[in-house]
Amino acid sequence: MTASHKETKTTMAEDKPELGFNLDGILAELGSFGKYQLLLLLLLAFRDSFLAMCNFHFVFTVAEVNYRCHVPECEYFNNSRYNASWSHFALPDTGVCHRMVPYNESAGNMSVLMQHWNASSEIWAQEKCTSRMFSEEETMPCRDLVYEDYNSMVAEFDLGCQPWKKTLVGTVHNLGLILSFVISGFISDRYGRKVIIVGTPLMVGVCGLLKSYSVDYWMLLVLEFLEASLGYGNASLVLSLEAVNQNNRVIYSCISDSLANFGAAFFGLIAWKVPYWRYMMRTIYAPLLIVVFYIFLVDEGVRWLFANKREDEAVKIVHKVAKVNNVTLSYKAQDMLTKIKEEKSKADQDLEKPSQETMSIIFSDLRSRTILLRVVLIAACFFCTMFIYNGAILNAVHVSGNKYLNYSAMMLVAIPVRVITALTFAKFGRKAPICVAYCFCSVFFIASAFVPKSLSWASILLYVVAKMGSSYGMFAMFVVAVEVFPTTSRNSMVNIAQTVGRLGSVLAPQTPLLTKYMDGLPSVVFGVVALGPCLLSFFLPDTSKASLPDDVRAAESLDHTLGSDTQAVDKDMQKEQV
Repeated sequence: MTASHKETKTTMAEDKPELGFNLDGILAELGSFGKYQLLLLLLLAFRDSFLAMCNFHFVFTVAEVNYRCHVPECEYFNNSRYNASWSHFALPDTGVCHRMVPYNESAGNMSVLMQHWNASSEIWAQEKCTSRMFSEEETMPCRDLVYEDYNSMVAEFDLGCQPWKKTLVGTVHNLGLILSFVISGFISDRYGRKVIIVGTPLMVGVCGLLKSYSVDYWMLLVLEFLEASLGYGNASLVLSLEAVNQNNRVIYSCISDSLANFGAAFFGLIAWKVPYWRYMMRTIYAPLLIVVFYIFLVDEGVRWLFANKREDEAVKIVHKVAKVNNVTLSYKAQDMLTKIKEEKSKADQDLEKPSQETMSIIFSDLRSRTILLRVVLIAACFFCTMFIYNGAILNAVHVSGNKYLNYSAMMLVAIPVRVITALTFAKFGRKAPICVAYCFCSVFFIASAFVPKSLSWASILLYVVAKMGSSYGMFAMFVVAVEVFPTTSRNSMVNIAQTVGRLGSVLAPQTPLLTKYMDGLPSVVFGVVALGPCLLSFFLPDTSKASLPDDVRAAESLDHTLGSDTQAVDKDMQKEQV
């Protein structure tokens, strides 16, 4: 018996008699890695790669840049350069936003200044800046700043001595994401996955291009919020998990996410070669407008169509996939599709009342204590995972080494992590791998904070390993979240949990401010927070052997039926082998 035949028989064995229809069995026959699925992988990877770049643009557009006070007494004719030979006596050793007080602004020292003053501008220009022109102890705040370069919006909008404005860009972006995930979840469950797959990148692309023409800081901040609130969402992960059968959904989604992270890693190189923030933003936002052609290239999710009583469209897509993959469906599968179309036709003749609205379905599902508890648990896990994941990427540019390569490395580590995810999820289920991943994450983050500066390579290595644990746990929690909720409200439930979880990502951009107290303090905080999902994951059901639930009853029974379902499948497989 071939592997594919075994897969089909296994999924057919999981069929529930009361439903009379088995989608997993049909998906197994269509195959998980045919031409159709591979094209879908590439399309989602292109979309998600550039969305990931845009989602973390502020890592470089609001990057730290060296600056100092402008000293007009020593910088004639606006010929200001960051490096100056006189800085050791005109600027203090500490406090970059302060300068030494010139004698003309220090009471009782006017006579000293007059010794250096000549009314003739030509003679004044020839005078050299000397230490006698400045107080040796008294300092004053900067009036103007001189930056080492003007590639970052920090320099262009003069944010050097206002660190809260720098971190506020990332915070506002993540606040917008909270609204985005609520809206996208509702739209995805009400109108389909395709609407979000196509619509959100277009909104992000348009807002991002407008943002690159911002005339001041506040205009940029408003567009930042609009971009984040109208775009993004996790429809790609949901669609990839729903596109294939139970046995291959984790592998398929891991490949999809790996391709997206590989593409996102190029942002480090783009930022390196296109350092000016306006040009950089146009480079990463403009390609998202190409996604408009996905209207013709991407089909709606079959599982969502069946769950929302749109069987005619679903059957057409199933036949399209079979044709593209050059697959002939079995007689049993064809019979199922024929019967469901006939039943749909009869139902349409008898049905007069409109279908239940999405909001009604969501509130109805939340009346279940089991579903409500899962939303709370997953929301708490998302809070921790998003805080760590986003914070680790943002602080990567502050770790020793090239900040562009550090960022790319943070993205690329997700690829081996996804391979590990696919292997461990299949063998060890869901709970144990998540717990182990965040244990490693906690230990290595804290260890990286206390490595001596002379061993910077060791600090980077520990940080990367910790980030791998964070990446593993983040993706694993997304998979578990998708698997424990019913199809009719899956994206909404996941996004409700993410809405709370996004508060963690809102706090993440503020973590670089902790370096003022201790260089490795952000890593210590990440390590402590990692213990949260490590413990909370034990209260969630292990869904590694279960089909995606289509309704609340199926979702509620995950905790109780996994063992019996698995035993039933094993018995059916043994009978088939005999």
